Amino acid sequence: MISIVGSGLTGLSCAIHLLKSSIPVEIYEARQEIGNPVRSPGLLRNLDSKYIENIDAILTPIGWGFRREWLEKNLAKEVLSIGGTIHLKKQITNIDGMVDCRGGKSIFSGWPGISGNDDIVQWKGGITIEKNMPPPFIINSIQENNLSFLRGDGLVECWIKGDELPEPKQGWLEIMSGEHPEDPKNISGDEAIEKGTNLAKNIIQYRRDGLDNASR
Repeated sequence: MISIVGSGLTGLSCAIHLLKSSIPVEIYEARQEIGNPVRSPGLLRNLDSKYIENIDAILTPIGWGFRREWLEKNLAKEVLSIGGTIHLKKQITNIDGMVDCRGGKSIFSGWPGISGNDDIVQWKGGITIEKNMPPPFIINSIQENNLSFLRGDGLVECWIKGDELPEPKQGWLEIMSGEHPEDPKNISGDEAIEKGTNLAKNIIQYRRDGLDNASR
C-alpha cells in the first residue's frame, strides 16, 4: 500500500498513475473537502479530453480555463472508481514512508498543512465577469506579473503576483490566495500533474528494480 499526503492535482495524479499499475493507494487529506478552498488557478495547457465536458472547460489562447475544484473532484472520483481510498480531515505530522504531495502551501484557514519544498512566492486571485475586470488584467493573457483567463462557466479568473489584488469597480465574486512559482507561465496546473505522475513513475520503477534484484 502506498500512502499519499495531499489531495491536490499532484497527489491525485500520483494516485491514479499508481492505481492503474495495480499498486494499492490511500490518500490522506487535512481538509474536509477535496477541491476547496481554491488556492490555485483553474488553468491547464494540456487537458485530457475526457474531463472537458465534466468540468465545463473552455480553450483560451493561454490554455484550458475551468473551475479548479471541479477538476480535483473529478480526479478524486477516478481514484475511488479504480480502487483507491481517500481519508479526509487527517492531519499527518510524520510523513516518514509516505509520498509528500502537499506542494508548498503555507498554513491558512481551511488549509492546515505546510510543505516548503518549492521555490514559490505569494499570489492573489479574484473571480469576476469580463466587463468588471480591473487593470492591469487583460482577458486571456499572461503578462509580466499577472494573468487572466475565461472559464467555461463564463467567469474570468485573475491572478497577480504579490499581496495587492486590484479592486474592480463592482467588486470580486471570490478572492483567492496561494503560493506559486514566480514566473506567471509556470503557475498553471500542468507542473503539479507532471510532478505527481513522475513521483508515481519513480515508485513503480523502484518496485520493479527491487523485484528484479530479488529474482536474481
